[in-house]
Amino acid sequence: MITNPPSAADECNKVEIEFAPQVPSVFVLVDRSSSMFERSLWTPLKDGVLAVIEQLQGDVRFGFSSYTGAQGMQCPELTTIVPLAKNNYAAIKRTYDAIAKPTFKGETPTSLALAEVTKTLLSEPAKTPKYIVLVTDGEPDFCDDPNVTCSRDAVVAATQAAFGQNVGTFIFSVGGEVDRAHLGDVANAGLGQPVEDRQMAVHYQCPNGSATYAATSGTAPFFEPDVNDRAALVTALTSTIAGVRSCVFDLQGKVKIDLKLADQGVVELDGQRVLYGGADGYRMNSETQLELLGQACTRLKSPETMRVSIDFPCEAIELL
Repeated sequence: MITNPPSAADECNKVEIEFAPQVPSVFVLVDRSSSMFERSLWTPLKDGVLAVIEQLQGDVRFGFSSYTGAQGMQCPELTTIVPLAKNNYAAIKRTYDAIAKPTFKGETPTSLALAEVTKTLLSEPAKTPKYIVLVTDGEPDFCDDPNVTCSRDAVVAATQAAFGQNVGTFIFSVGGEVDRAHLGDVANAGLGQPVEDRQMAVHYQCPNGSATYAATSGTAPFFEPDVNDRAALVTALTSTIAGVRSCVFDLQGKVKIDLKLADQGVVELDGQRVLYGGADGYRMNSETQLELLGQACTRLKSPETMRVSIDFPCEAIELL
């Protein structure tokens, strides 16, 4: 857990300051298709996801839902959406534990579910970093098992649309049955990187609103953890989610920092000093905002980093 204790307890005027990180919002969206249960993926995946949420809940605003659907029924069918909040493990666990295998042939309407979750994230404050962690075991569809090319195209389009509204997406495939080229396409779309043009959407005359393609492909990572290797699953999820921690800290309260004395700050990550200026130090973006740079930011995003301390001497602090 990252903490930012009050500081600047100098005798001169007893002003307390606190820098708070911009807390990211991460919505965990899990495929609830019938195959997740039939292939014994659901329970070990749930155990790993909940372990990560419990570990990071103090640093991340987590939300949660799962999705499926069926032809002639609701599509998509999302289970109860757990609203985004810090320290949300207990609420998410209650919802996750209550989810059962569909009583029908549960399909995988991924593009439709992504669109719904994007709406939920857009209701968050504008400055909040926003992400979807999508976990699925199968190829996408529209609940009617169409040509998979158009379903894949729709997922990429939905992911690109989300990114266009400042919502990133990370994709995890469990069970090893999702086309790896498609996983790469979704990963690239989720981080705003180009998706290679294979002329799929044009060739199969997919509906309007198809994805945007380019001559080359990006290099965004996707993840294929073995759900039965709990340590590897937790490591993959933790590293990805911890990596969205913000390196920007906003000053709380009615005080500001004298920028002429910005180099007087004492910034530490787990007791290790971070120096002012330079590519791997810290800087003041404004009188009320501090940012970690380069290797300092990379260290912050490591799951092993537990504590951030930011302190300024009394003479550097001014009342607003």
